[in-house]
Amino acid sequence: MTDVEDKQENKEAKVLTDVSLINLSRAVKQGDLQLYMLLNIPTVEIIRLKFKNDEQQQTETGLSQKLLLYWKAMRNGAKEGELIRELEAALGDSGQQDIADIFSNF
Repeated sequence: MTDVEDKQENKEAKVLTDVSLINLSRAVKQGDLQLYMLLNIPTVEIIRLKFKNDEQQQTETGLSQKLLLYWKAMRNGAKEGELIRELEAALGDSGQQDIADIFSNF
């Protein structure tokens, strides 16, 4: 296998890409900030992004996208398996077990 094929395979193997988190933001419960608190996003940051989102008259999905991408950036350097377990637990604890079950397969 060449270096290019190795790099491409590694990119495809990732579960928590920005695109996958954006898609997840469409599926999670809108308007409920408990998920993001359970992901240990600082409350000040949640409120700041919520005010900014409201000020720009964006949808709740837009806020979810920003918060999930913020969480990913905040956890930069963590192993993907750890991130998946953390997200699965937060989804389950916030009453979104049906979505959490999807992550249990990874």
